[in-house]
Amino acid sequence: MTIYKKIIAAFILGLLSILSTVTALAKSGDYLYSYQTGSENWGSITLKNHQAYFGSDNGKVYAFDIDRVKTRWVFTTGDKVRSKPLVDHHRVFFSSDDGYLYALNRWNGKLLWKASLNDSDHNRILPANHAPWEFDYTKSSPVADSNFVYVGSADSNFYAISKRTGKIQWRFNTGGMIRATASIYQGKVFVASWDGYVYALDKQSGELAWQFKTQGAIPSSPVILDDILIIGSRDTYLYGLDPHSGQVVWKKALPGGSWVESSAVADTEGDYFYIGSSDAKLLFKMAVETGEIVWQVATPGWSWGQPVVDQKHVYIGSTGHDEPGWYVTQRGFMALERESGTRVWHYQPTLIPGFVHGGVYASPAVGAGKVLVPDLDGFIHVYQQ
Repeated sequence: MTIYKKIIAAFILGLLSILSTVTALAKSGDYLYSYQTGSENWGSITLKNHQAYFGSDNGKVYAFDIDRVKTRWVFTTGDKVRSKPLVDHHRVFFSSDDGYLYALNRWNGKLLWKASLNDSDHNRILPANHAPWEFDYTKSSPVADSNFVYVGSADSNFYAISKRTGKIQWRFNTGGMIRATASIYQGKVFVASWDGYVYALDKQSGELAWQFKTQGAIPSSPVILDDILIIGSRDTYLYGLDPHSGQVVWKKALPGGSWVESSAVADTEGDYFYIGSSDAKLLFKMAVETGEIVWQVATPGWSWGQPVVDQKHVYIGSTGHDEPGWYVTQRGFMALERESGTRVWHYQPTLIPGFVHGGVYASPAVGAGKVLVPDLDGFIHVYQQ
């Protein structure tokens, strides 16, 4: 090794040592560093073994080492990547607005296969203060069992695709585009569509077991908690359904008559869950069995995304708009105490151009002592857990 290389190696080791020391001394909510993608980040982050996987509106998917603060690989698609990557053994699955579901080698980012979802020509209707009121900003993310990966498409179809080959096993047609992420439970896969229906399908054959109709489009993802399927709708209701029959266990009108864009996430104790709202600008802690509200906390703006929970905190972002004469929504990100809803720390995201003037829509990744926040300002901001 030359003297020059030895100096560089010593510098890198020293930098890593400093970062480790800073992290060890940091308290919850302390800012650590940021990683720039350069475009809006609407996709949620997956964290696996100290590696973060995320997409961005620049059409790229990143594998990033959160300890060494180093990009492992970057893969480029033909359009926005707003789905949350699924890490499954040696593969990473995600979909892109270019109309494909991708399978990459997790270690080097090389393409294994891609399968058409037939929705590359779909034109999104982004949030605005005018009709049509069909805000379309999110993306169905893949889920998988031992054989197949399942994902929804804007072409109104739900697909089951071989994990090994990328061949389509079956598809099920709904009456509207599918932006929600499915759930797998006891031999069924549960799908929500913009046609207002929740569908329970046999995961092997795609045959319909039951369907349940709400009165609005459903961007919210179905989540199974304690044998109850929890789903929100733009009909302003949150539903608890029996996953075996589709019968209503409970139905809850959230305060403010707000759309329910967010999706539920289980509390670590299991008897409760957390979910955001939209225009109501609230985060709720609710009882799984009854849908009763335990507490509610105001958020600065639209809490569209799915919260994330760890042993101490629940995390939620919000987006805002910059439209004079309309009701006020602001950019934000908060960490709250699970038990009480008391705010522990927060930050206000940077202002960006456009009707949605910034904030955090997507879910952060929490683990390895860090909170990774995908911000619309073009950065992944990293805080102490």
